[in-house]
Amino acid sequence: MRSIHLADATGRDAYLSFAPVKAPPPPRRAAGGRPVSMRRFVAAGDGNAHEALLARFGSDYSDQLIGGDPEIDMELAGRPIEQTAVVFLDGDGDVMTAAPTIVEVVIGPDGEERERREPQDRPPNISEETPLRFTKVRMKRGDAIRKFAFTRTLQIWHNDGLSYAFLHELAKSLDEADEMVLLGGGESGREPAVLQMNGLPWRAFVEGRVDGPRYQLLLRLSNLELKSLGGDT
Repeated sequence: MRSIHLADATGRDAYLSFAPVKAPPPPRRAAGGRPVSMRRFVAAGDGNAHEALLARFGSDYSDQLIGGDPEIDMELAGRPIEQTAVVFLDGDGDVMTAAPTIVEVVIGPDGEERERREPQDRPPNISEETPLRFTKVRMKRGDAIRKFAFTRTLQIWHNDGLSYAFLHELAKSLDEADEMVLLGGGESGREPAVLQMNGLPWRAFVEGRVDGPRYQLLLRLSNLELKSLGGDT
């Protein structure tokens, strides 16, 4: 398990372990009592795509499609695809022979481009000397799931008896209040959580659940805030 440095609202901190929460398996696909699997097949080659047909027959080539099926390559279409490789294409659709230069594009809340720059390294901050700390942002669980789209969940685990008491107390206080609390990183205590080098910055909310001596302390991660079309949350 990986390590996370966590501090509560009173400043008590501990190095703890965490692991992803596995999603339940999806329903089994079946038809007529037999399992169904997904396969990929070749639909068309480069010479049979719309651009190639447009160049050969012009913009109105419907008669050719009906009369001769030029969009179908009888030797290629329908072949199963077993393995694929990632390639980069330039603006003209040609395969690039060298890796492109990566540019970081900064988009504003209105969807407009704000800046273009060289990518900047973003170090992780979950197990540094400065812990992730409880902020003053607390909200009811029902309000949180309507305000943010949570796409990942991590479970925080104790390492010994002392950390068990620490986490059980945190989980119990949050569960009784039916609240989630936002964590903040860095010296300012306001930075988002970054799990790995150059990883996504996450809004990390802690949720607690308690059943007698048993507990769950969950780290709910979101990088998408839900807003109505009018701009109100």
